[in-house]
Amino acid sequence: MNIFKREGSMVRRHSVRLITAAALALSVSFPMATLAAPSVKAGDTCAKTSLNKTSGTFKCTYSSVTKKYTWVTVATTTASRADWPKKLIIGAVPSENAASMTLRYQNFVKLMSQATGLPVEFYAATDYAGVIEAQVAGRVDMAFYGPFSYVLAKARGAKIDPIGAAIPSATGKPGYYSYGITNASRSDIKSIKDFKGKNVCFVDAASTSGFLYPTAGLLANGISSSDYTSTFAGGHDSSVLSIERGTCDVGFAYDDMVDSLLIDQGKLAKGAVKTVWKSEVIAGAPMAVRVDLPKDLVEIIRTTVLEKANVPGFVAAGLCATATDCRIIEDKSWGFTKVVDSYYDGIRQVCEATRSTKCR
Repeated sequence: MNIFKREGSMVRRHSVRLITAAALALSVSFPMATLAAPSVKAGDTCAKTSLNKTSGTFKCTYSSVTKKYTWVTVATTTASRADWPKKLIIGAVPSENAASMTLRYQNFVKLMSQATGLPVEFYAATDYAGVIEAQVAGRVDMAFYGPFSYVLAKARGAKIDPIGAAIPSATGKPGYYSYGITNASRSDIKSIKDFKGKNVCFVDAASTSGFLYPTAGLLANGISSSDYTSTFAGGHDSSVLSIERGTCDVGFAYDDMVDSLLIDQGKLAKGAVKTVWKSEVIAGAPMAVRVDLPKDLVEIIRTTVLEKANVPGFVAAGLCATATDCRIIEDKSWGFTKVVDSYYDGIRQVCEATRSTKCR
């Protein structure tokens, strides 16, 4: 019995040693396994809760095109950004006054700052020439143009290319119209033919819908520049309001400014002006970027504009509370679609047809 007790005691002690050793082994190996970092690759899916968070050299982003949250590579080291500018300057040809333009672009400015990690400023020019000259001189990195002002900037030496053109909806095509308008009370003005002998409000000599296409429309109806008095209002809003107030007999502006923007702002009563002429569809207004910026920065800008600078992208980034009241740029555009420089050859052809000195 004593022998069995002693042997049983030895077995139990040996078993305890084995169990203790196994437990120690587990206590060492288990934490090592839990400390291993998950592997993240560019293009992998990330959770909505990880939006804008980083993991190593990757950042979780949302694409409104694919409707997915994915990890993308971001430049995180100082060395990789050594040739980047200290800040990014964004401009836009003025459709309204400088204060209104700055306010309308504030969310776009925030988006570009989030995407690039750079301070971003909005350059509010008082006329079209100011934006063109600033980008020719390299003082503005990105600019939202009318098609004609883009063509002029490129012709005058700006090292730029279009990233994308504004579109009205997710499935919409780029393009808009110029309206010829007059005060609703003017029963003597029924068409563009009646613009002869009148004081005509244009927007700016570099405006597509506020000058180039209207000039072509007038010429097509046998009306040359000597047949009317020209007034340049400086902005689409000013052109419309000058016509409504009677400062100009007739004039031109782009469609949204007449149909909704000023009405929504309470600056123009619905039906106060009437449209008596409508142009053919005009190529969509482009966002252009300097091509002499660092290539990796240009690619980030391009991707951001095409995939995130749209209504669902702004909502996902927290820049808009809802899609209903979301404003991407100054008009009611939904976002942007990819275009190339040759898309604006039609503008160049209209310019040649008018033989306008403004085209140079």
